[in-house]
Amino acid sequence: MSNFLDWRNRMLQAVWRQGEPISEEVLAWMSEVHDEFGEISGDEFCELWTTRTFSMARSAFEVIQKSVFDETGKRVAGEEFCYVDYSRNLESGPVGVVRFKSAEVSTPDWAEVLGVVAEGVQEFVMDYYVTVWPACSRHSFGLHVDYFDETAVWKCNGGPEGGHVVRALDPSIRL
Repeated sequence: MSNFLDWRNRMLQAVWRQGEPISEEVLAWMSEVHDEFGEISGDEFCELWTTRTFSMARSAFEVIQKSVFDETGKRVAGEEFCYVDYSRNLESGPVGVVRFKSAEVSTPDWAEVLGVVAEGVQEFVMDYYVTVWPACSRHSFGLHVDYFDETAVWKCNGGPEGGHVVRALDPSIRL
């Protein structure tokens, strides 16, 4: 019987993530999976990975959709909003992919999933409502998704410092 690190490395190979940086959140989740299920197979692990990613995408959409409505009064739902795509094609990889417009994510990392969803929703708001969302209150520039300490953030590129973090994408996270 192998140890946890050997199993984790095999599972990262199974999801095609060997050698890539993996967030502490995903590593902790993998530890929880191992504690709960033991040394499950690569196929079983890929299924859990995909299920978690898709679930996170749905949750991320709820968070971002609420932010848009709270800040603009505009709704991001219905037939007009058709950018979200959850798919799994075993010919293109062992795990499912969440696509929002041209961005995609296939890892159960909350920050990455939230960032991809936010970019897609932001693009929808700009295209459909012809509205810049969100904007920096100091510089009136549109904000961009970035990452700070494994947290998805809205960043403004204005100011003498070459930009600044405005806030976390998830309103429940305080920086």
